[in-house]
Amino acid sequence: MNSSVDYGDLTRLYGMDGVVLYPIQDPSPLDTATAQFLGSVGLPNDRFFSSRAGISGSERDPYVLGSLFALDNRYCPEESRGWHVLGYLPAALVTLAPFSGAVYIFQESARDYQLAHRDVAALVHCLTEFRKLEDAYNSPEPDVEDLVDTFREAVNSFDPTPLSDPDSEWNRMLEEVLEEMW
Repeated sequence: MNSSVDYGDLTRLYGMDGVVLYPIQDPSPLDTATAQFLGSVGLPNDRFFSSRAGISGSERDPYVLGSLFALDNRYCPEESRGWHVLGYLPAALVTLAPFSGAVYIFQESARDYQLAHRDVAALVHCLTEFRKLEDAYNSPEPDVEDLVDTFREAVNSFDPTPLSDPDSEWNRMLEEVLEEMW
């Protein structure tokens, strides 16, 4: 798994309390590269992305998508029932297909999912780039269009998946940034 971010990068950007490392399980319900990444680099946890630690495979575990959706009596596509919940964006649920390592997003109140990232390293790269955008946005008189262009360039150079669909959650959030709704 190709990664542009390591644990040190995340702690510098999010602080020690802003990084969630996942427990390493043997055997792991995840593919090896994903389990290693989540156990050694982790996921950020802040006001923008709320991480859910504790991956396991129990049918009643709320970190498994099918079980979580069943709690709310929400429709869950059959093929995604065993996916793991990684966390939440402001208006979307972020999930992981455990055997492929691909990351999918369920937009708020949508029945279907979108492929969002090729793997968790690409998700973390995107989250760190968005954090940089957000930090610069909060500076005096930011050039919002330049910030969004810089974000798009950084994300597309690593994994074009998040921005390839005009209706993706990332494109929706960037439109909100451009409209200065943040």
